[in-house]
Amino acid sequence: MGWNSDKFSQLESTITAYVSGKRRPIDVPYIRFRYDPSVELRCIREFSDLADRLRVQGVAVEVISLSEWFVNILKELGFLEEAFLRREKDQRAEIAEDLTRELTKRVANRLEEHLMKREVSYCAILLRLGSLFPFVHISNVLSSVETSVRCTLVIPYPGSRDGEMLDYHGETIRSYYRGEVIE
Repeated sequence: MGWNSDKFSQLESTITAYVSGKRRPIDVPYIRFRYDPSVELRCIREFSDLADRLRVQGVAVEVISLSEWFVNILKELGFLEEAFLRREKDQRAEIAEDLTRELTKRVANRLEEHLMKREVSYCAILLRLGSLFPFVHISNVLSSVETSVRCTLVIPYPGSRDGEMLDYHGETIRSYYRGEVIE
């Protein structure tokens, strides 16, 4: 699959149209952009460059690293402490269940707190979504924040096709139905 420059140009045009008010979202200004997991580093670079280009155009934009949020949340939950790490091996199933519940809730809460006062003219790019998988599915996070986060939210995610993040053993992941998908 590789990197698709045409698709990325379409994404940039869509973002620009939303933040400038030339295009009104029907529901929520969320844009999902699927890319091949093998080009993760290029994706990070391309989105960082995109943020710089948007800033030059006068757009208020930020890039949020979800992998950094993940590590911070694990620290807050005590999951990186020595005592926890020693007993983790014996409680993996229970810990995975706890992580799935808590990470989704905490990521959604952070997004709400961080972005709830922003309007559609503000753009937030959520990078490193794959670092949260399989504990957090973006559809669950977006469902949680859709009534409070109204800014233009760009969600690049690694996957084989829409709804199958990282092609997780062929398991179909529920896809968030609102917003827009750039394929």
